[in-house]
Amino acid sequence: MRQDDLTARPTTFATTAPGSSQRRFAVVVCLAFAVLSVAMLPFASLAMAPMPGFVPSYQAALIVTYAVTTYLFFSQYRRTRSAPLLILGAGSLYTTLIVATQLLTFPNVFGVGRILGSGPATTTWLWTLWHIGPPLFAIPYAILEGDGRYPPVAPDRVVPIGIATTVATFVAVAAITVGVVAYVDMLPTSVDGDSYWPLTTSGTGPAVVVLTLAALATVCWTTRLRTVLQLWLAVSLFLLLLDNMVTLTGAARGTFGWFAGRIEALVAGIIILCVYLREVDHLYRRAERTAEERERQRSELKLAQDNLAIALDAADMGDWEFDLVSGVSRRSLRHDRIFGYAVLQPRWGKDEFLAHVVPEDRPDVEIAFAQALATRDLDLECRIVRAGDAAVRRISLKGRAYRDEAGTATGMTGIVMDTTARHDADERLNQAQKMEAIGQLTGGVAHDFNNLLTIIVGNLDMIVRRPDNAQRVERLATSAMTAARRGAEVTEKLLAFSRRQVLRPETVNPNRLLKDFRTLLERAVGESITVEFDLDAGLDPVRLDPGQFESAILNLGVNARDAMPSGGTLRIRTDNLATTTERDAELPDLAPGKYVRVSVTDTGLGMDAATAARAFEPFFTTKDVGKGTGLGLSQVYGFARQGGGQVVLSSEVGIGTTISIYLPHSTDVPAAARPEGPMPLRRATEGEVILVVEDEPAVLDMAVESLGELGYRTVTASHAAAALERLRGPERIDIMFSDVVMPGGMNGVQLSVEARRLRPDLRVLLASGYTASALGSDGVPADLPLLSKPYRREDLADKLRVIMGRR
Repeated sequence: MRQDDLTARPTTFATTAPGSSQRRFAVVVCLAFAVLSVAMLPFASLAMAPMPGFVPSYQAALIVTYAVTTYLFFSQYRRTRSAPLLILGAGSLYTTLIVATQLLTFPNVFGVGRILGSGPATTTWLWTLWHIGPPLFAIPYAILEGDGRYPPVAPDRVVPIGIATTVATFVAVAAITVGVVAYVDMLPTSVDGDSYWPLTTSGTGPAVVVLTLAALATVCWTTRLRTVLQLWLAVSLFLLLLDNMVTLTGAARGTFGWFAGRIEALVAGIIILCVYLREVDHLYRRAERTAEERERQRSELKLAQDNLAIALDAADMGDWEFDLVSGVSRRSLRHDRIFGYAVLQPRWGKDEFLAHVVPEDRPDVEIAFAQALATRDLDLECRIVRAGDAAVRRISLKGRAYRDEAGTATGMTGIVMDTTARHDADERLNQAQKMEAIGQLTGGVAHDFNNLLTIIVGNLDMIVRRPDNAQRVERLATSAMTAARRGAEVTEKLLAFSRRQVLRPETVNPNRLLKDFRTLLERAVGESITVEFDLDAGLDPVRLDPGQFESAILNLGVNARDAMPSGGTLRIRTDNLATTTERDAELPDLAPGKYVRVSVTDTGLGMDAATAARAFEPFFTTKDVGKGTGLGLSQVYGFARQGGGQVVLSSEVGIGTTISIYLPHSTDVPAAARPEGPMPLRRATEGEVILVVEDEPAVLDMAVESLGELGYRTVTASHAAAALERLRGPERIDIMFSDVVMPGGMNGVQLSVEARRLRPDLRVLLASGYTASALGSDGVPADLPLLSKPYRREDLADKLRVIMGRR
């Protein structure tokens, strides 16, 4: 039998492999009986003193031994459904019946004379036939066990086949008995008085010896004695072989050889029973050890459960277990108390749980439970309405689903915790952090703007006091304009960090923008730094604001330059990247999908972990005072996040820094390349009239002055209602130039919609420095040109060229 077949069956003495000590003991038994048998050969024919009652006692012992062995084999057959064991059971039953029948042929055992047969020939032939039984049934057993290809008996056929085999064995023994009793005179002579010599001379005895020897060889060769049963079956056959040899050598009843043969035959029959009893005792001891081990494990489990209950109670956690098949649940008291119950509820399931969940959170809870059945893990946070006081509480639920062999979820177990206090503490901490950030932000803004305002106010003051020197006025005005532009840059970076600047996105290929921007970048970082591009030729397009993108790259380039005071290499690399849920830990807050990655790497000083953790904070800088605003990386972060992407920083001290911008892939067609070189100012050519809508008088005056210099005629309005009143009138108005954020309940976008309804051909230009709070999430529509404040006359002329070009 193959080894995997053995291990797949229930563990019995028919399948258990014998140990080396057991094999040695079997060899010792065989050698001991062989030595005794050989030593007895010279005395085998000597007569012994009469022993009344020996034959009935001996035969009864044989019958009991083989009957118990028969029960053993049939019991093992029912457990293992093994056909070889059924064959051994039939052989043992055959021997039991033949020995019982032979007992009836002995004279004066159960009465006067013999119950069966007419003389000693019947007894001798039945003795011969029972000696044939064990080897005759051992041969097919060994063949089946050695081949190992027999299938187990089908479960529904075990009992019918066992009954049929038993009946067949009874019928066979009955037929043999009738044949021997009726036709014993026709069989070869086997006994002469008390002498068995005719059994030897007729060839019947030697034939039995040859059969037994063949069975022994077959068992040893085919099975290799791999199991306890096979080992001791071989020992039993060896003892029967010695029985035949000694009995035939003694050649008469009542001799030493005859007596020794009876003992060896009894041992041959009882040895398998003894081995089985030994195995039972061994299994019983092992069961006791297993029971003790399980009791110890049960005690340890109980201790662990008690410790877990104490820990859960100390952490205000409740544990639960739910049988998805029966609907039965087990919970701790802490679990039900979290839901507002003072005592354990008689029933608790998914429906009862959902009844406590606030309606807004139920869809997410349903999704979480469905995902738990598919992924096995449950992890959700939701709000519940507590029983009794109807208080809304926040809870965290964690658990795991268990499945059967078919993969179907059969149960769930986990813990629940009231996280309301922790959530409130987190909210207070977040608020405190926000206030700290606001304090840091306002302090930084006040510092920078005070410096800039000092320059502007001081220069304007000197111009007012001595306006007669034109050269001096020009120099002071230029200085004031430079400071104003720096203020505009600070404002733009603040809006970028807060993700509230107005983006005018286009679908572009970042490679083209980087190539166009390379000359400016090289000029910004200086000649001591080598700029290298590693651009993916198959880079996907993205939708972004080109100006903001170039500003982000410029900020990264300038930071890299400052990190490489002795020169180095600035490498910009682009590639496509597909993110999955497995990469959530690497790319937090980035939804799975396709992205374009733009990485800027320097070979500079690098940052330690503490510095890297604060790199994106506004006004945080490691540069000397006056050399940096601390808003460069903040602008990069705000630009990426507002575009639906992310920024990841990795740095190592002494090696360098890599900052990667992840931008969502776009399926739109990239826009055409922008024209190179400066464009001439767009001036009025046909006496165009512009309606200027601005609530701030100073800004209104500046806009009117700039438009006048460009040749436009202007009419003004200080709010939306006044603008609509003019639009309803007959005067010519070609363009409406309006602020976005205005008092009076109507903003610039709403005004443009109403204005176009009144005058469908009216062109609109909007201006604003900050629109998010006024317009909410909708912002400025893409079809409305927007001029960002502060602006110069040249910026205004460029936007007018755009809108006047739309015919």
